Amino acid sequence: MSIAKRVEKYLESQRVPYRLHRHDYSEGSFNTAQAAQIDDAALAKAVLLRDEDFGYRLCVLPAQHKILRHTLNQIFDRHLELVDEDELAEVFPDCAPGAVPALGQAYGLEVIWDPTLLAHENIYLEAGDHEHLVVLRRNDFERLMHGALSDAFSSKRKRHTFRRKGGRRSLASPGYALSEGL
Repeated sequence: MSIAKRVEKYLESQRVPYRLHRHDYSEGSFNTAQAAQIDDAALAKAVLLRDEDFGYRLCVLPAQHKILRHTLNQIFDRHLELVDEDELAEVFPDCAPGAVPALGQAYGLEVIWDPTLLAHENIYLEAGDHEHLVVLRRNDFERLMHGALSDAFSSKRKRHTFRRKGGRRSLASPGYALSEGL
């Protein structure tokens, strides 16, 4: 596959230039950014949420961020929760399971996006499989998001790294301490 048909048709209908960036197969936004050798802050991940009336919202945020669901619930005055894999397959039938494009408009979805994505000249988003990203210029991405709600509903995820404590480690006492890092 390379690019989902609906995404391709949507980009063409909006007359937005784009290119495809191929990478090794990967799942998950952090792994995708590593496989594609791009800054994870420039990768727009898409997370599909459902409210109590089964209305969908596609949240578009930097891959290095996490959703502040309480903030989203306040913005929409709804109780939102993650959809499961079966629902994702129904909403995105032309995509590989879990490969959600950040262009919900192509699927008739209400979209909210985090403006911190605009900090990068190029913005990358899932093309619909686990081996390609759509690359858009910042101004084209912003144009595609015109009319969608833009708000600060995410925060940078803290990455944890393990550091060696002391000079040695043993099987009885591994000697690693958890510390926050990038």
